[in-house]
Amino acid sequence: MEEYGFLGHIYDHLPPEFTAVFEIARILEDEDTSLSRKLAPVLRLPALDHTKIKEEFELFAPEVIVGEEYEADFIRNRRDVARIYSWQFALPDSVFDQRLAERMLWMPVSKAPKILPVLQVGESFSFDSRKQKVFVLFDTSSSMRQHHRIHLAQAILIHFLERNKSDMGFISLRTFDDRVHSRHSAIDPGSYNALMRYILRITRLGNGTVLQKALVMALDEIATMEHLSGAEILVITDGAVSIDEEMIRSRMDENIKIHTIKIGHAKIFASDKMIDDLIFRGKFGNTKMMQDLLHQEHELQYHLQHSEGHDKHQQYEHYLRYVRDQIRHHKNKLCEEFHKQYGHELERLSDVYIEIDDFDDLHLFGATAEAIDDIEILVASLEEEAQEFFTAEMTKKIATLHDHINFLLGYEADPELRKRLEALDDRLQKLLASAMSAEESGESNSAEADHSSISLPMTDEDIRDLHFLLEFDSKLGKTQWRLLIRYLRKLMMKAMRRMLRK
Repeated sequence: MEEYGFLGHIYDHLPPEFTAVFEIARILEDEDTSLSRKLAPVLRLPALDHTKIKEEFELFAPEVIVGEEYEADFIRNRRDVARIYSWQFALPDSVFDQRLAERMLWMPVSKAPKILPVLQVGESFSFDSRKQKVFVLFDTSSSMRQHHRIHLAQAILIHFLERNKSDMGFISLRTFDDRVHSRHSAIDPGSYNALMRYILRITRLGNGTVLQKALVMALDEIATMEHLSGAEILVITDGAVSIDEEMIRSRMDENIKIHTIKIGHAKIFASDKMIDDLIFRGKFGNTKMMQDLLHQEHELQYHLQHSEGHDKHQQYEHYLRYVRDQIRHHKNKLCEEFHKQYGHELERLSDVYIEIDDFDDLHLFGATAEAIDDIEILVASLEEEAQEFFTAEMTKKIATLHDHINFLLGYEADPELRKRLEALDDRLQKLLASAMSAEESGESNSAEADHSSISLPMTDEDIRDLHFLLEFDSKLGKTQWRLLIRYLRKLMMKAMRRMLRK
């Protein structure tokens, strides 16, 4: 957590149930767990074949920027007319219109780079146009609040980025719910750590899931922004949505790959009215057959209304029943086929599509005896350090450990294990209380004092950090923060008076 700034610069409260992300990440780190095995195809970027491109790598010019290389390609839709080579506007109108209709006008497109191995990159993240680029679309809709899906998604993304950071040359991230939010990018170690902090601090969840809009925006940016050319798209969502598959495919080229992680098994179903509308407008299924049957039905209804003879009338009624049976039979088949396809467009668009189960909160977050043993070791270590020197940094660690213990208590059902966790939390609170009471009673230098007092000077930033971190109630009904800040103010006032006397 210190690596991402959660103990160094706290300007906000820790996100609710913050440590859940790290609990899930601990499971992902174990490659033998069923969750890790299931996610394996998407958690690791495809390995590069060094032997096949060895000669290319030796001749590769490392200073070539991707955005300076373009190649000609046909337009994909009418919106691309603004980007075509200008000489084509001199073509005769009839020739231009024909080429436009056939999508045979030429335009420049950024050339997708060959992903070559980069030697001696180390374990840190750094921008490099030769390495793989990733565009992440992260679902922040309100349904992600269920079953800790948002924490699972954060843990998966953090684990993916950490595992592949030395192989990635550029990372872009957009969150989406009822709208697509601003893009966050990583191009160097500093911006990479800032991106990780942003992911861990995601708490606002909106209504709606505009996945199609997010995909379109990502594809357009990959097509038009030089440093994103050749990027793969990683989608993490729990949404069941229907998207325009044909329109999305029209924006994808042969180099675009979409990898999707679907959390949970939510499904979407089309209404009968919607299916009827699509079928009767010829937007789905065997259009000609359905249109022919509908035309026959219309003609038979006309003849039935204008027939005079009784026998003729019965004959038209018989034919009409037969045609309507055929329409109903054909419609039922189309409905069945439509239901199978509707809502599965993202699955068909994805090169890798993995759907994972929601997990059992009590089973996942319930503390084991071994886990509590580890926490006891941490608490004992803090108590040992406090015997020598009690610092503001140690106070932040105590507050974070307290937050984690209270998170585990929320899911622990075993009475004995709960007692152990409560006892550990008690020790943490007493650790702070003893340091403060010792100074206030004038016993900080006596042999009877349990712990040393908090070291000074403390910066304004330290005090602000503690203000946000230490907000748990003590047994006296006052927050530890209030006790601590009052104590610190006393010491600082004493120090100021001593300075003024001098």
